[in-house]
Amino acid sequence: MKDIPQYNMRFSRKLKLVLLLMLNFLFFQSISSQSIMWQRTYQQYAYNYGFGACQTSDGNFVIVGQAVGNCLFAMKINPYGDTLWSIIQNNMPNSFGLSVTPSNNGSVILTGGWNKAFVIKLNTNGIVEWNRTYATGTIDCYEIKKTNDGGFIFCGAFVYNPERAYVCKIDSSGNLIWQESYSLFYLTEFRSIEIAHDGGYIITGYADESPVSPGKILVFRINENGDSLWLKLFSISVSPAGFKIRKLNQGYLIGGVSDDSTGKSQVFTCKINNQGDTSTVRKFPTYGRNEFFDDIAVINNNKYVICFDRDSSTVNYSSIAMITDSLGNILHRRIFTNTSYFVWGRLSTIVPISNGDLLFTGTAKITLPFGSEVVHAIRTDSLLNSPVIGISIANENIPDVFNLFQNYPNPFNPVTSIKYEIPKDVNVSIKIYDILGREVFSINEYKKAGSYEVQFDGTNFASGIYFYKLEADGFSDTKKMVLLK
Repeated sequence: MKDIPQYNMRFSRKLKLVLLLMLNFLFFQSISSQSIMWQRTYQQYAYNYGFGACQTSDGNFVIVGQAVGNCLFAMKINPYGDTLWSIIQNNMPNSFGLSVTPSNNGSVILTGGWNKAFVIKLNTNGIVEWNRTYATGTIDCYEIKKTNDGGFIFCGAFVYNPERAYVCKIDSSGNLIWQESYSLFYLTEFRSIEIAHDGGYIITGYADESPVSPGKILVFRINENGDSLWLKLFSISVSPAGFKIRKLNQGYLIGGVSDDSTGKSQVFTCKINNQGDTSTVRKFPTYGRNEFFDDIAVINNNKYVICFDRDSSTVNYSSIAMITDSLGNILHRRIFTNTSYFVWGRLSTIVPISNGDLLFTGTAKITLPFGSEVVHAIRTDSLLNSPVIGISIANENIPDVFNLFQNYPNPFNPVTSIKYEIPKDVNVSIKIYDILGREVFSINEYKKAGSYEVQFDGTNFASGIYFYKLEADGFSDTKKMVLLK
């Protein structure tokens, strides 16, 4: 009988451990579906254009484009859309960033348009680690990708020599491995490049075979040294152009624009196999308006996210995103710049996020101040939901309501950030509790209206579930987070 209490104690400990593991599992499942939704405009300079974006290895995002003085511009934002830094390359007049891809330790590699082909590496703090130039001549380099050997490859076209397209392969330090100029037709433009299934690279774009011939979709296959393997031109309607190519489990997906039977520009998607033969083609109705393709992304290999812009009854444009199934049937659709806040908008890039959220970045013209062009970024959930109201210029925003956000990163080890917003000057209390309800951390202070972040360091705490609570002026909200060592 003396062993029974010890047995019960051991059983109780095991039961607590099982319950804790179950809670952790359930919480991890809920974390994977949690979304962070916001919509913001950014005006670091007199005017700003956003053209390309990517998620960095540290979980943040970098947007590239052009700013005042017609110089290349880049900025970094955190998962909540807050600006971490922004830079402008004043030593590169008449340049702009078009594409950016992640490198190591939060750094990025970017390219774009200038009077020569270029690639820049920015470290996690926005400092230029190196800036390399290659072929001379005004070249728009539309897309850069990381290659299987750790280097990078990018493609584009010569602006004043329209028959020439361009591809360049570099190593991880920006040293040139090879570059090729391809004079294929009267007009040849490479718009997008992808790592091929069986080695080498596959490119899409468009071409005119003569001054009077209609444009066609171009698909060009090269090996790892840039040598041509095959080239195909095809039409799916009047004057089609391929703007993006994305790898599928089998074959590839091309997104672009063509003309419909009424002469309106029309967005399309087209699947091709590994040999460049077309299969499924989907043309989306224009409803009597011109539509201009911008980007496409593949999610879960069986759904596609497309963003494009549509003209209105005036000269303005609306930014539109939609999600389709693998056959092109529209599952979700959203118009973003159709409020009085915007004069027009154009979303240029889609960045899928691991939790299912989507980041769209681009450019918008806002009504105030003075019809400025600004960088526009929208983070939606997997159904394209995002806030519509409360958009304001980042870093000048006074929140409309109290708000406590999900911490980031989550799970974390050992440091995480807790963001909150308060619409007026108040006393703020933030407390953190462990799974047993014991208070392990607290802050009580007076804050002016605005957005704030609190850093929580879990170095001296055990792994497990924690709860953090915000109280201010009668407002109270509690959220869960996981410390995982």
